[in-house]
Amino acid sequence: MTTPRAETPPDDGPPPDDGAPEPGRERWLVLLLMGFALCVVVLNNSSLNVAIPELMRDLDADLPTVQWIVDSYSIVFAGLLIVAGAWSDRWGRKRMTLGGLAVFGVASALAVLATEAWHVVLVRAVLGAAAAFVMPGTLAILLHAFPRRERARAIALWTGIAVLGVALGPVLGGLVVTTAGWSGVFWLNVPPAAAVVLAGVFLVRESADPQRRPTDALGAMLSVVAVGALVFTVIEAGQHGGLHVRTGVGAAVTLAAGVAFVRRLRRTPFPLVELALLRRERFRGAALGNMLLFFGLAGTLFVLTQRLQVQLGMSPLAAGLAVGPIALTAFAASACSPLVARRLGPRTTVTGGLLLVAAGIAVVGWWGGSYQVIAPALVAVGVGFGAATPVATDLLVSTLSDDRASSGSALNDTMQETGFALGIAAVGAVLNRVFVQALDGPGTLQQARAVAEELPARAGAALVDRADAAFDDAARAALTVAAVVTALGAAVAFRLLAGGREPAPGQAPAEPEDTFGPPHVAGEPAPDRSPALTADERGR
Repeated sequence: MTTPRAETPPDDGPPPDDGAPEPGRERWLVLLLMGFALCVVVLNNSSLNVAIPELMRDLDADLPTVQWIVDSYSIVFAGLLIVAGAWSDRWGRKRMTLGGLAVFGVASALAVLATEAWHVVLVRAVLGAAAAFVMPGTLAILLHAFPRRERARAIALWTGIAVLGVALGPVLGGLVVTTAGWSGVFWLNVPPAAAVVLAGVFLVRESADPQRRPTDALGAMLSVVAVGALVFTVIEAGQHGGLHVRTGVGAAVTLAAGVAFVRRLRRTPFPLVELALLRRERFRGAALGNMLLFFGLAGTLFVLTQRLQVQLGMSPLAAGLAVGPIALTAFAASACSPLVARRLGPRTTVTGGLLLVAAGIAVVGWWGGSYQVIAPALVAVGVGFGAATPVATDLLVSTLSDDRASSGSALNDTMQETGFALGIAAVGAVLNRVFVQALDGPGTLQQARAVAEELPARAGAALVDRADAAFDDAARAALTVAAVVTALGAAVAFRLLAGGREPAPGQAPAEPEDTFGPPHVAGEPAPDRSPALTADERGR
């Protein structure tokens, strides 16, 4: 039975968007601005990776605490993304995006005052909340700025600009950590955030959903609890084992909140997530492909940072430069992805990208004892990630109506960030569990080396050798998990991305892979094949 949906009366929000794309040169300026807005958010996470060893030393944080410093951002971010997207559609995408970016810059400036590990966890949670209002809006503004025939290219360039944050983050992070300590990575966010906010006030046009649907506060709360409990459970399982009481409690809360969230989506007249989307194979394939790409990338960077800085003895700056091949090759591959998808098809591009990422992760895990082996493996990860991500993103947003652009973008971002959080949680949990069991001593490689410095020379050298061997075993096991999960994502994408885009009921079938087909001929109207959900689908 379909739940009736009431129309919401007009309010004092921003004027509805007329749906017309930005004219000429203006839309390319908007593309650059939205790409750099996303770059600011990505920069924070990628620069933080190289600061982890310094942060562990200065704040005396163990590995599980560091995981929470990283995951507190992801938990809040992923939990709030969907409601942030809905608010952006209702109250204005420009307003929410620039407001979130302003809060992001202020919170980053306050982070330097932290003196305890839990202070950093709290600041990172605030950053995650602010970023939740930035990311959906950047893609939604982009979708409204470009006509449909140009969106695949625009999304690819938007992704490529964002990847610059991945490339610059480790290098700039390593530089500021070397000169100013770990707090310097938070100062990096402030100048670019301020610049983008000021430019956006003048260059970005406001847009909103003409219907201005109300948001579901209870559903938002349940989603935060469900995602947060899931990540907590994975971390606790790695630290204490699957049968520990804290792991059991976390699993119970995850299940209860998850079931309540799904029931809420089925019953509320204005759900945060349209459940009918999940019945579309193209949507599921693109969303899961994106999610597992980020799972593999996050887990790999988490392990690799410790291997480069602690085990191989690189400085933060050298470690930042060492992970550069991922970002630089991902940037180049992102720019080429529309052409690759046009030649090979989106299904092959996404599947092949996932397999290439899985292969690179496996090489780092099993044979990554020296940088001569690590570097080409990182190139493979970067090429696969850069080729697959824009194509999967375009496939996903093409199933959504323009009126719900921010909400649809939030679905994509939620899947990506959930994959990122679970990648760090699951891979970090395996790394911690295997290392502790193998060494039967200090809880991290860094702590083991610190203890070794206080022992007599022979005993200290023996402890370092045992700790290195334990870390090798732990990294091999952890990255094997990351590679297997990413390869499973390739199988899922291959199965679900077969065939053309799925039209809405009553809509004529679209040509297969129409977004990546031949360019639109000037003077001819561009057909709108977006398979927006019908009212009947939303009510199922």
